[in-house]
Amino acid sequence: MSYRYSAKVPPGLMTLLEGLSRSVVKRRPESISQFATFYFAELLHFRTENPTLAINDLVREFNTNKGRPN
Repeated sequence: MSYRYSAKVPPGLMTLLEGLSRSVVKRRPESISQFATFYFAELLHFRTENPTLAINDLVREFNTNKGRPN
C-alpha cells in the first residue's frame, strides 16, 4: 500500500536538512541529535553574521567555512 502526502515543504527546509545530512555523513558524530542541536545553533549564529545571504548560499558557506562541529 502506498500513501501520498501532498503538503508543501516550507521554503529552505530541504536546504537546511541537506546541509545537516552532509555534515553528519562527513563528521559521523556519536549522537546525531546532539550534533544537530550544535549545528543549528552555530548556523543561526552564522546567519546573524551574514544576514544578506540566501538560504542556499548560507548553508553552503557555513558547511564550507564554519560548519565544523565536533
